[in-house]
Amino acid sequence: MVNSYSKNQALGSRGRRSSSFDRRRSRSRHDSVTSLDSSASFLIDENNSEMYSGAASEVIPSSISSLHYPHHFGHFRSRGDSNISRETSPLLAADENDLDLRSVHSNASVNSYDTKAKFKFFSPDEIEMAQGGSTLENPEDPVDYNTNWDYSVDKFEEMPAENEAVFSNQDEMLLDDATSSRFQSPEPSSYGALNFDRHRRDSDNSSTKLDDEDRQESTKVNSEFNKEYPAKLNYQRYYLAEEDLVIGIAGYSNCLWKRALYYVICLVTVGLGYLVLRWFPKYRVNLMGNRSPLGLSDWCVIENEFGELQIVHIEKKRLNEPLSSFINLSPRDNDNGADIIPNKESDPIIPFIQSFTYRYLKFFYDPVEDIFRTNSNWYDLRWLNVKSTKDGVSQSLQERRLDIFDENSIEVISKSVVQLLVDEVLHPFYIFQVFSIFLWLADDYYYYASCIFLISMISIVNTLIETRSTIQRLRDISRFSCDVRVWRNGFWKQIESKYLVPGDVFEVDPSLSIVPCDALLINGECVINESMLTGESVPVSKVAATQETVKYLPENFTHPTLSKSFLYNGTKLLKMKSSNDEPVTAMTIKTGFNTTKGSLVRSMLFPKPTGFKFYEDSFKYIGFMTIIAAVGFTYSTYNFIQLGLSTRVMILRALDIITIVVPPALPATLTIGTTFAINRLKKLEIFCIAPTRVNIGGKLDVICFDKTGTLTEDGLDVLGIHVANNAEGRKEIIFEDMVKDVDDLQQPRTGLLSKSAHDSNNGPFFLAGLITCHSLRLIEDELLGDPLDIKMFDFTKYKYREDEVNNKSILYKDGHTDNFVILKELEFISSLRRMSVITESNDEYYLFTKGAPEVMYDICEPESLPTNYDELLHHYTHSGYRVIACAYKSIHEKSLNQSRESLESKLTFTGFIIFENKLKPSTKDTLTVLNRADIRTIMCTGDNILTAISVAKECELIQPHIEHVYIPNYDESSQQIVWEDVNDSDNKLDSVTLKPIINDIRQVDNSPGLNNYKLAITGDIFRYLLTEVKSVSMINSVLMNCDIFARMSPDEKHELVEQLQKIDYTVGFCGDGANDCGALKAADVGISLSEAEASVAAPFTSRKFEISCVLDVIKEGRSSLVTSFSCFKYMSLYSAIQFITVTILYKRGTNLGDFQFLYIDLILILPLAIFMSWSKPFPQIISKRPTANLVSPKILIPLICHITIILIFQLILWLMVQHEPWYIKPVPDDDEHVKSTDNTILFLFSNFQYILIAVVLSQGPPYRESMIKNMPFIINLVASTLLSASLFYIDGDSWWGDFMQLTNMSIKYYWLLIVFGIVNLLIMMYGEEKWFAKFAFYYKRVFHKSRLTKSKKLFKNLKREFTTIQSV
Repeated sequence: MVNSYSKNQALGSRGRRSSSFDRRRSRSRHDSVTSLDSSASFLIDENNSEMYSGAASEVIPSSISSLHYPHHFGHFRSRGDSNISRETSPLLAADENDLDLRSVHSNASVNSYDTKAKFKFFSPDEIEMAQGGSTLENPEDPVDYNTNWDYSVDKFEEMPAENEAVFSNQDEMLLDDATSSRFQSPEPSSYGALNFDRHRRDSDNSSTKLDDEDRQESTKVNSEFNKEYPAKLNYQRYYLAEEDLVIGIAGYSNCLWKRALYYVICLVTVGLGYLVLRWFPKYRVNLMGNRSPLGLSDWCVIENEFGELQIVHIEKKRLNEPLSSFINLSPRDNDNGADIIPNKESDPIIPFIQSFTYRYLKFFYDPVEDIFRTNSNWYDLRWLNVKSTKDGVSQSLQERRLDIFDENSIEVISKSVVQLLVDEVLHPFYIFQVFSIFLWLADDYYYYASCIFLISMISIVNTLIETRSTIQRLRDISRFSCDVRVWRNGFWKQIESKYLVPGDVFEVDPSLSIVPCDALLINGECVINESMLTGESVPVSKVAATQETVKYLPENFTHPTLSKSFLYNGTKLLKMKSSNDEPVTAMTIKTGFNTTKGSLVRSMLFPKPTGFKFYEDSFKYIGFMTIIAAVGFTYSTYNFIQLGLSTRVMILRALDIITIVVPPALPATLTIGTTFAINRLKKLEIFCIAPTRVNIGGKLDVICFDKTGTLTEDGLDVLGIHVANNAEGRKEIIFEDMVKDVDDLQQPRTGLLSKSAHDSNNGPFFLAGLITCHSLRLIEDELLGDPLDIKMFDFTKYKYREDEVNNKSILYKDGHTDNFVILKELEFISSLRRMSVITESNDEYYLFTKGAPEVMYDICEPESLPTNYDELLHHYTHSGYRVIACAYKSIHEKSLNQSRESLESKLTFTGFIIFENKLKPSTKDTLTVLNRADIRTIMCTGDNILTAISVAKECELIQPHIEHVYIPNYDESSQQIVWEDVNDSDNKLDSVTLKPIINDIRQVDNSPGLNNYKLAITGDIFRYLLTEVKSVSMINSVLMNCDIFARMSPDEKHELVEQLQKIDYTVGFCGDGANDCGALKAADVGISLSEAEASVAAPFTSRKFEISCVLDVIKEGRSSLVTSFSCFKYMSLYSAIQFITVTILYKRGTNLGDFQFLYIDLILILPLAIFMSWSKPFPQIISKRPTANLVSPKILIPLICHITIILIFQLILWLMVQHEPWYIKPVPDDDEHVKSTDNTILFLFSNFQYILIAVVLSQGPPYRESMIKNMPFIINLVASTLLSASLFYIDGDSWWGDFMQLTNMSIKYYWLLIVFGIVNLLIMMYGEEKWFAKFAFYYKRVFHKSRLTKSKKLFKNLKREFTTIQSV
């Protein structure tokens, strides 16, 4: 087995993933972690999660763009292909001089989430030192975590290529002999019994568990097995690569006396202990069981890197099967390479299988490794022989595998209404509501308590309905079932697709519209639409697997060669055809949630937390308010003791202070502005599936744009073609003038495809290449494929049909006798940057190739390349056109099956086809607005770098005043990157500092724009900087100064987003969702331009295919963020006003009345809080971003100033009114009679304060429209003011006076209230605009002087440094 632990760990300590055989002899264990248990008997009604994570909570996180490729640069290597190990990756390599780049980092934004700090149950050291595993395990490239910590990575000495495992014919025979009897035959294994209970599949769940009758036998068998494979590890880590998530797993066993103690605590505390332990299950762990080895545990605790904790039950079933029947074996270290043949030691018979399910992934205990592992990438060793893939599985084997792998269904578990209700009601927010309601009832506030109860119930019901509908939508998306024909025991049998198991061979017939599982095509060909995964509707051809294909199965199904034959669950079958008399068939590889679609659904169900600072600060702020409440509680209690009030009144009123300072509706106000913003965006045809991302949109610092289909029109039009022919009378090859009509192509002198000895006559061959070199398919009489291919084929004026007899594509033209038959297609591979086809015409065979112009140097005969090749290419790419190069060669029929490398060599270049890509109408204006707002814009495209620069200049992404754009080239001689001016190769940058090289001091005076430059970089150089150079300063310089990233693969786009986040940018990404899925999900705000109402690729989806939607998202984000702040501050000041009023009244032993509280909360506060959030965004975007720091001096100091002013005005009125002859003194300790002048004056005046504070906080520009334009709010203001003033007319001695508990005052005081209200408003408005911000600035200047010159965001400090250097 490969020992994947670092060779240079300290002093011989054993590896985290050391050899399993060494492990059984001796291995150090780390027993410092305690673990959990969850027995179904006592946890069935428990909340086993720290937080609720649902589909409605956030956006989809994990990258599906590369179909389960891990998005980092350490790609899994093919055998003998690459010398780059994961140790050379900046994300996994260790370099003592470069701490940032050596660590493996999480997908979470660096400025928002500190992964290391988020583990709470486990310590970072425990996670670091724990033995680990991964869902994408590769013995050649081991990685079992992806955390942002600074420690060495598991690695191993790389084996020489000649010692790597190669599957020869002899190996296939060995595999066949060694595995056939054990894996396919229902007969007993050669070294172990396969006794199975055949009835288990049809029985209920409990029957699969251990029966009482079997316990004695099972105990005996287990004890014998445990002696041979002792369970020692108490905890482990595991890396879910598809979700980019690290989890820790700790084992626990049941303890009766601890469980009894837990129940006693719950009973003694009257349920309070149950609630606290429910909210914080990590503290419940040690009250439920004892720490135990993983292999002996009854339940386990699972915590992910975001601190989300869950308790899961470990299920045990009888098995008596080899370990390899459900988990992949790891090869051993030896001198002769990897030993892939299992034996008794590496593949023992497992008497009982232990498993649990976490996030719909099933984990199995591996006694050899002593950890729990997933089997999502399990494969049968027989599959490594392509002949065995067609055998199918027997009925008995199907039943056994169904028991292990579960049904092939993606069934999202929906909680019952009762469960949802319990979860909602027992949430801390609603428990606080319940506490408040009981408190008010005890204090005789019956009407107020009833109204709050009614509002709470409406809120709960609304939440339940929304949650149920969200889960139902996900269930509808994920659920799929159909009938399939499977090859079972030598016969075709019709079954439901949910009973498919790995190894099942099923027929891909025309009635099958959706692929029911992840499968390997083993006979025939298919055309698939994979838009569900990639967002790209271009049909993809799949071919039957070969021996060359199946040898990559051990590489976790991620190899490009394997993907050509891989059918992904949920993708659409467009067409299928068989090349022989047998039906089109496929072999099931993965089922259920192990499939690609299952991974996508899981990513929707369990999105990563955004960690937006505003939401974190809001809870800090609530905590701060709670401290104030505690102070008020203490003061009130002391005051009541002094007044001699009864104990009951003392307790009730002191507790009432808490409900005033921390109002129950406070958390709900965070979502009001966001809800309105989402509804406004929906009217603009911008749909959001992640409400928490709306506010983040208001803080964007940089936005990355894809080019084609985003900045430019989606469709490319053929501008014309340039044929390469010899110059007249000379052998020199040059480009002819552009031909804009295919009919104008020069015709050959003899025959359609015969070449004169004295004339190159490349025109017909160029035309033949345009006609044939594409991947178009005829589906239901409609030509489907890449839009570029369709435009190119239309240009030729040829037609397309398919020969149903021979299953060949035929290209023809009416009136022409020369047709083309496509015999074989060598599909486009991004690393090769080209595609080819082999065709036949008039019994002659040709290979036609088209691809990037740069690759033609390597595959074409040098003498066939025109002398002005670079000149013409430079001209068109600089002008913003897309250039495709074409070539061909004549081949013999015997050469058809040569290797691709051999076929695509020594070609004859035929010419360029030029495509024009026009800017979208709104592109230039949108980028101008963003630049004025100081929001940086970056182009991130897969296109040619020169084309990208040209388009960037045209749309002014590179602004007109930028005089120089530098592009990198790799200098072989110096082995350095050389940066040259795109227009002047003599003008270079220093390779280290990336500053212009000044050879002559006179250049400074002659070139004032020398420092006015930008960088443009290609994906391969970007990758090289990260993996080889690894210079932090250089990478930061590139990230800060490079606005064009060209020739970027999906993974490189994803990595760019994360690198920008690493220097504290808040990153937006806008793309068409095709190759941008990973980047869209990694970005803080991803916007997909798609026809779907809600794309799974991004949190925002715009049906308007214009980047102007970005402006709408920013405007609404800023408006929503400011609104959330305003509402939060409003609710805080409302609490402060009421707190001051009640505290003053408590001084005299009295309080506000029941209907007074009701009037304030329901008549005044609720409508004002809702309608002040109604404001639309301001139409302009300014450069200053709204603050997202709720606990900053900028927010808290104005808040304290407002509270001080409110207190002063209330105190003045309260003190003044006590000297009036009509003053009625309050009666202490009498809740029935609170009528007093103190009560009346403070109640009437505080009503105006609630209204005027809403006016002060309803700030308009520059983020929201003026308050005057918010008509619902204005109407509400006027109505509230008039209604509050009308209370002046109530006679204190009337029924209304008793109802509202008011007393009579003199007319002078009513007018005084109005005057005081106006003065109070003016002071607060003027202070908000002029004074309070200055107070905050002076406070920061005195107490936080260092922060004035240095920002918390790294990119701002880097920008300041670069500006300083340039000015010098």
